[in-house]
Amino acid sequence: MFAQPRGGSGGDTADHSLLSFAAQHPQRYLWGLGADALIAVSTIVLGLLAITGTLILRRGWVIDRIGKLWSRGIVRVCGIELEIEGLQRLQPGQSYVLICNHLSNFDIWCTLASMPFVVRFVAKKELLRIPVFGQALAVSDHIVIDRGDPQSAIARINAAAKRTEKGMGILFYAEGTRSRDGKVHEFKKGGVSLALSTQLPIVPMSVSGTRKFLPRGCAVIRPGGRVRIVLADPIPTTGLTYDDRDALNERVRRVVMSNFVEELA
Repeated sequence: MFAQPRGGSGGDTADHSLLSFAAQHPQRYLWGLGADALIAVSTIVLGLLAITGTLILRRGWVIDRIGKLWSRGIVRVCGIELEIEGLQRLQPGQSYVLICNHLSNFDIWCTLASMPFVVRFVAKKELLRIPVFGQALAVSDHIVIDRGDPQSAIARINAAAKRTEKGMGILFYAEGTRSRDGKVHEFKKGGVSLALSTQLPIVPMSVSGTRKFLPRGCAVIRPGGRVRIVLADPIPTTGLTYDDRDALNERVRRVVMSNFVEELA
């Protein structure tokens, strides 16, 4: 296994882990440095291209297609063997709320690279401050919300769901942040609340294996390995109310955990 941080918030532990990784896997360390550089350059180049294309054509699909190309390139460059299970459980043309665990930034790239339908992230407005990425996010059809204005968030998501006849997945990382220890933690209720408000079915989604590529607090990618994404059976929300929110949230979490593998070979 690759060397990983043993806890804490990064800092000296992450630096020590990086030195250990470089000493034990020098070729992969150099591969990781190259992947870091390529990701940085491709983010700037493709991000600017996506922004320009969207502003000229006034169509959100420009960013969708470039985003998928960007993500597939990252997955390939980092030597990731990507497996996805459960697509047959989803009905074409239906929109869903995807509720997922969160291990690493690679969760995003692997999801965009593997899904055959449009994925919309629900992003906090603070992400708009990130250079290039924030500008691309602002002109995309992803759903940027102010967490202090939940009614506006619901309206934006309902509007996004109605704009496509092909269906889409509205993705929530239910833990709110990346896991520090590679385990699944408590789920926040935003994704379930949204599904109840929109009456869209929920798909519990489990991602395993991404943490080893980029542990939290580390800057250099550890390339080479396997990632597994599992989409469980959709859970209907029709007829349910906010009184059902806690039980529904726990049900989704149990399903996500049942398909999650902490130490994916």
